[in-house]
Amino acid sequence: MQMKIEESLGFKLAKASQRMFGLFEDYLIRADITSKQNGAMLIIHEYPNLTQKEVANIQRVDQTTMGQIIDQLEKKQFVMRVKHPTDRRAYCLVLTDAGEDLITSLWADMKRCEATFLQKLNQDEIEQLFKLLDKIERE
Repeated sequence: MQMKIEESLGFKLAKASQRMFGLFEDYLIRADITSKQNGAMLIIHEYPNLTQKEVANIQRVDQTTMGQIIDQLEKKQFVMRVKHPTDRRAYCLVLTDAGEDLITSLWADMKRCEATFLQKLNQDEIEQLFKLLDKIERE
């Protein structure tokens, strides 16, 4: 049996991910944030007033790492911790105006990168790709 790494699903997914990230990386560098920070900000934008633990669960990172991510974003004044309305021990996360502006701009940049990444596929193929990825990703 001939083994070729190029025929491995893991290899193909990794290469596709690397290519997509490569298209978007310059935007993150200019914004001085990491992809994990961007992901956290997108979650906070989409689901305002989540706790740090809830954001960590959605992003699938451990709470210690999420604490570091939020500390960095807070230091850059993109995220604020505010008192939870019902749990005195917890804080909710909200984007600052600067954080909202940044994530709105980066979203537009990301969508342009996605369009470039997917340009060889027609609309039906793109929809099928998303359906298949959703199916694979579900636990």
